[in-house]
Amino acid sequence: MERTRREVDDRVRELLAPLLDARPSPLQWRLVGWDAEQGISLTLERGDRVLLIELEARDDERDCHARTARFNVCARLAFREGEPLGDGERRAVEQLVAMVRSREGRLPEPPRAAAASGSEVREIEVDRLLIPEGNGHYYLNPYVGCMIGCAFCYAAERVDLSRGLEGLAPRPWGRFVDVKINAADVLRREVRAHRPGIVRISPIITDPYQPLERRYAITRQCLEVLRDGGFTPVILTRAALVLRDLDLLASFPIAAVGFSVPTDDDRVRAQFEPGADPIAARIDALARCHAAGLRTFAAIQPALPMDPARLVAQIAPLVRAVRIDRMYALPRALPLYEAAGCPEAATPEFFAATASVLREGFAARGVTLDGPDDLAGALGLTGPR
Repeated sequence: MERTRREVDDRVRELLAPLLDARPSPLQWRLVGWDAEQGISLTLERGDRVLLIELEARDDERDCHARTARFNVCARLAFREGEPLGDGERRAVEQLVAMVRSREGRLPEPPRAAAASGSEVREIEVDRLLIPEGNGHYYLNPYVGCMIGCAFCYAAERVDLSRGLEGLAPRPWGRFVDVKINAADVLRREVRAHRPGIVRISPIITDPYQPLERRYAITRQCLEVLRDGGFTPVILTRAALVLRDLDLLASFPIAAVGFSVPTDDDRVRAQFEPGADPIAARIDALARCHAAGLRTFAAIQPALPMDPARLVAQIAPLVRAVRIDRMYALPRALPLYEAAGCPEAATPEFFAATASVLREGFAARGVTLDGPDDLAGALGLTGPR
């Protein structure tokens, strides 16, 4: 297979050049990190406040902080769940929006080939992998795209925006993966340049243990580099394949592994996540990770039709923390609910009632309820040493 170099970073650098090149930042915030794999995202830091700004494809039907000709601009404070932006944060976002409006015409709009239905695996070479996100936290994606292919995944549109900037043909979610074939070499260089901290390896735009990991072992190679560099991994997956690396994970001073377990009913799982491992396999793998001494957690996200009390009973003895969240792609997911015979579960009322039982059950068993960012805190992990 011929290798190719990813071009999207080069194209986004032109858009963000005044911010990337300026010293100090013209926004009076320090640019911590940026990414162009799931739309365009920037993390800014000032003192102990971390500001996350994300550019998505323009969609006038979606709420956002501001719009430009090509983008919805979303902004929030990281590690401060629910706290509104202050005056300083709003000014920083407004300045960034003004910069994007003045420069977005520089972004190419390459013609895209007609939509393709087959699967595509590209071996790509990257020049960045470890993305800082403030407070001693990082994330990395061993792959872009996911052959598990959950139809409701809210990352699909964001990843397609990034693919469009390269002129790649649209493909259904679950039918393309970019394999970062030189990931370990790049990461080896990066860990020497960054202070050790907590590295999130989680299924937003990929699952680190999707089936291709059996062939390429990119995730395992990255874990070996992180261990040698003194970093702490936090892995979230839907796949029991993580057990292949149990020996490696147990060799870290601290490592965390979590599973997405959105229901206790495997018939529901088969409707919503037909490409993913059965629920029983995930819970068994979670139990084995727990028994091996890893920090374990679960993500009930999105909360699908379930018996919440039963799910609590199955998971609570195996985890330190859980994250509970709703379905974010309801328009795209609604046919799944209808096919499963449970359209009533695609409502805010269903989520509120289900989440209430889950939260009460986990809290009664001493399991920490995690916010959207600081999972490391919920697991008792530490930041940079």
